[in-house]
Amino acid sequence: MNKKNTKYRLHCALSGFVLLCFSSGLVAEQVSKEEFLALQQRVAALESSLRVVKNTQVEAIATEAFASMPMTQKDKSSLIENVVQTIQAREESANYPWMDASKWANISKGMSPGEVVAVLEQPTLNEPSMHKRVDFVYTYQGRRVATAKKVTGIVRFYKGKVIEIEAPDL
Repeated sequence: MNKKNTKYRLHCALSGFVLLCFSSGLVAEQVSKEEFLALQQRVAALESSLRVVKNTQVEAIATEAFASMPMTQKDKSSLIENVVQTIQAREESANYPWMDASKWANISKGMSPGEVVAVLEQPTLNEPSMHKRVDFVYTYQGRRVATAKKVTGIVRFYKGKVIEIEAPDL
């Protein structure tokens, strides 16, 4: 048996095992060469689609940056700064959706934990409290992308309702 054929069989066996582990709970079954090639084609098509999506996102970011910037000769030097700020804002929005002052303005005493999560999304930490007038605490913490400044917001609950809000300094 040659080296290439052995490598292909090993690859097929591993691919088949992985697919079967996920689809049928570890039942051993062979994958035919045609099935393997069809899966390879699907993966290639998905990767190609992903590249298109990523390129579209990059174009959208660039378009947004260009639209927000007047293009006079004097301002062209700040093009890179605008692109960087746009990318940082999108990264922050994706990683820390709660880092928005308008969302914190919508949090009020008496809200339920579900209502808080609906506005701010999931907390970074959900901790029980040792204080007798606080049942648990939602802590939202992260770092600003542009400045690496640590940001923390806290929501305290008692009997299933917000009793105290420490909005982050945004």
